[in-house]
Formats: sequence, C-alpha cells, structure tokens
Amino acid sequence: MENTTQLLLRQSDAMSGREVLVVDANDGALTSLDVDARMHIHADDFTIGAQQWAPLPSIPEAVDLLILPLPKSGDRLRFLLNGLAGQIVQPMEIWLVGPAKGGIKGALKHFDSHVDHSELVDSARHCKLYRGMLQPGAAQQLKAWGEVISVDELEAVSYPGVFSHGRLDEGSRLLLDAMAEHNLPRPGKVVDVGCGAGVLSILLARQGWQVQAMDVSATAVAACKASLERNGLQGQVCGGDLFSPVSGRVNMVVTNPPFHDRRLRTTDITRRLIEEAPSHLKEGGEMWLVANRELPYAQWLDDAFSHVQVAAETNRFRVYRAVV
Repeated sequence: MENTTQLLLRQSDAMSGREVLVVDANDGALTSLDVDARMHIHADDFTIGAQQWAPLPSIPEAVDLLILPLPKSGDRLRFLLNGLAGQIVQPMEIWLVGPAKGGIKGALKHFDSHVDHSELVDSARHCKLYRGMLQPGAAQQLKAWGEVISVDELEAVSYPGVFSHGRLDEGSRLLLDAMAEHNLPRPGKVVDVGCGAGVLSILLARQGWQVQAMDVSATAVAACKASLERNGLQGQVCGGDLFSPVSGRVNMVVTNPPFHDRRLRTTDITRRLIEEAPSHLKEGGEMWLVANRELPYAQWLDDAFSHVQVAAETNRFRVYRAVV
C-alpha cells in the first residue's frame, strides 16, 4: 500500500457515508479501501484494475467527493483538474494527496487556480493532503490537449501523461535511426510494447508492418490511435500488461521500455518483457530495445535470446537487437 493511500485511510471518518471518486488512482489498494463510503475508481494505468480505465474519468451523478493522487507531471494535473471542472455545475469538494518531496507544493499553484479555500488537512508518512472546493469550468475535449510531434515526415499525437509528452525523446530517436540503418526482416507482424504516443508504430506501419501496439496507459492508447489516424495508417492498439493482449507469434517486437513504475525506479518491468518476448516471437524473430546504457539488460538478453548485438549507442543510450 502506497504511503498516500495510508494517509487517506487516516481520513476514513471524513469519507464515511459519502460517494467518492478516486481520479488517476496510482495504487491497486485503492480498489479495496476499507472505508465506509461508496468508492468509484478511475485509473489511467491498466494494472490498477479500476472500474474506469480512460484518459479522463466520468464523474458519477451521486459523487460528492473527488480524490486526486498527485500525477507525475504538471501537464497531467492541469488536464485532470480542467477535465473534472468541466463536468460539474456547482462546486465539489476535492482532495489532492501526494508525497511531500514529490512536487505537491509546486502543484498547489495549479490546484489553487481551480479551487476555493484550499487548506492542508493532514501530513504523515512523508505525504500531504490538501482540500478545496473545485469550481465549475468549461467542458473539455481530449483532442484539444493534443500536441503534435514531428517524426521524419510523419506526425505523432501526444496527450498529457504520455511518456515524453510533446517531444520525441532521445532514446526513441536513436532506436528509429538504428532500425533504419540495419536490414530489418521483411515486413510482417510487429508488436510495439509500451507504445506511448505511437512514434514507433507509425513509422513501422508506413513501412508495411502489421502493427499491434499496446500500453498500460489509457491516454497512451488514445494517443497512439490518434497518431495512426492522423497519418492515414492502420494498426491495432489496445491496453494491457506487457504481452497480455498478444495472441500467436509475431516477427518482431520493438520497445522503449519504462524504468519507472509510477514514481519508483525499477527494472522489473523490462526484465519480465525480455524473459517473455521469445515465447511471442517466431523462429528467427527479433526484438529491438532501447534503454539507458547503464541499465543491466545485456545479461538478461543474452540469457533469453540466441544472438544479441548492440546496434547503436551514445553516451546515454544503447539499442539492442536480439534474435530468437
């Protein structure tokens, strides 16, 4: 259980008898919180198992309290506050909870621009909880929050909360350049794991690959779909945990995997990805992976694949090409 969730449990009396919507839940424990309240859970993260998996939640009619765990980025916070304000016609109580050293003090400027009478309610476990009355605002559309990223002669669409929002990150650029410089297999089926805004997917779809893209983030799934549509390209995009949506074997896997799980640095996700990838690849199939060069992926790749090479590298990133 996250520290922020434990802090919320200290406010169980204040939640008693209420209809509560948790927005952008960041802890699976929130789906079974032991409080005397009717809880509605929204999450962008597929692995949370929320009732609502979507870029932005819908506020159920009876809800009278919103709880917002602090998102990782200010853009995401502004997007959510505007989206929530656009769904109400009268002020509604909202709580903002987050780690004291995770940027919550800086986030208050965004919070205070949407609420009246914000106040610090509780502070414990290195976290803080603020309360205010969210004021109604203009209705929001996801498309209005999109930013366009130039990818060679194509364009990807990014939304707040998507990895590397609004820009083509250095690792993905290196991966694209490395694949362009090497002889890839003849276009067949490819899986883009952790597709984000769809930067890799649109380039591969243009080359004739049958793209299946996936991400745990509902906002990333929406962005990747928008990117394919913007360029008149075809591809299947879905939510899931790593390879869970994949059926059958494919010719290639491409990925710029995360090394953070929410706010925590971790290599567990990529280790699972590397270990599971060969069982989803056809004989002779390839996986292309880009990562920060100090991360310990080379040994894991050697253990899982028959042949591994470094296809490109800089002083920050390394691109691996692994063959089953």
